[in-house]
Parts: sequence; C-alpha cells; structure tokens
Amino acid sequence: GPQPEWIPHDGVQIMTLKAGDCSREATFGDTVYITHVGAKPGVDEEGNQRMEQFDGSGDKPFKVELGQGRIVKGMEKGMIGQCLGEQRNVLIPPHFAFDDPTVRFKNKPVAEGTTVLYQITMTKIVKPGSVSFAYDDIWGFIGTYYQVVIFFGVVAFTVYKCGPKRRSKKKKRG
Repeated sequence: GPQPEWIPHDGVQIMTLKAGDCSREATFGDTVYITHVGAKPGVDEEGNQRMEQFDGSGDKPFKVELGQGRIVKGMEKGMIGQCLGEQRNVLIPPHFAFDDPTVRFKNKPVAEGTTVLYQITMTKIVKPGSVSFAYDDIWGFIGTYYQVVIFFGVVAFTVYKCGPKRRSKKKKRG
C-alpha cells in the first residue's frame, strides 16, 4: 500500500500509522485516553542515528483533558482530529515541545533545541457531558455527590429553623 507521509498540522507534523474510527475524533474539551511513547534523536554504539525513548505510558492509558495545557503543547496539537483507535506519529518542533516559552518545565528530558517525536494511540474519547464522562473517575464523582448532599442538608436545616413561625391568616379577597 501507499507509504504513510508527514502532513503539516497546526505547527506540528503528523503521520497516521494505523487508521481508526473517524466517526469519533478528538477535539478541544474532550477527555482522551492514550498510550504514547516519546522519543528524541540519538545515536547507537556504531554512531548511527536512531530514536531514543524518553517518555511513555506503557500499557496503561494516560488520561488527558485536551485544551487544559497540562502536557507538551505539540502533543496536544497533534491529537486534535485524531480518530478513535488511530495510531499516529507527531513530530514536534522545540518551541511546541520542551522549549515552549509559555511553560516552565522542572526538568527537561531533552537538550535545548530538540525536535521530539511522539507516537500516540487514541484508546478512548470522552465528550464533555456524556455519561461515561461523569462516571469516569468514580471516586471523584461520588466525593462531589456527597458534598452536594451535605450542602443541601445544611441549607434545608437552616431554612427550616429560621422559617416563618406563624402561618399567615389573611384571607384571599374573592
């Protein structure tokens, strides 16, 4: 078949390695689950260029809220429009990777000026407000639920205690 090729995509380059189900694709605001590997250019013992892994989720999917800016900007850019189940390479220039002036990285995994490559597989896409979104993080959800119940309990109690003691005896004029 045709060889996959790099396509410019909002400041990064993307290459689809394995097609997915494009009836669901990731956009800003979605919560997505991905498996990923981050690699940087390196050299092997013989001096040949190769990619060296510096980051990765292993088999456990990594949860990302798109648009929150919690991950490398180029990685987020590269996931916009990615289909469910799609595996793609994202080539990220330094200013959208670890030289991004808008982000303060505690310890950079790569040298300054490094273009990085992320291989990202989109394992799950959850749209805001959908059922799976609410139950996604079950303990967080239940925790919030209990807070709400306790809050309303307090409000009801206060209203009851401080409510009017006497009922109005005015008769409606007919």
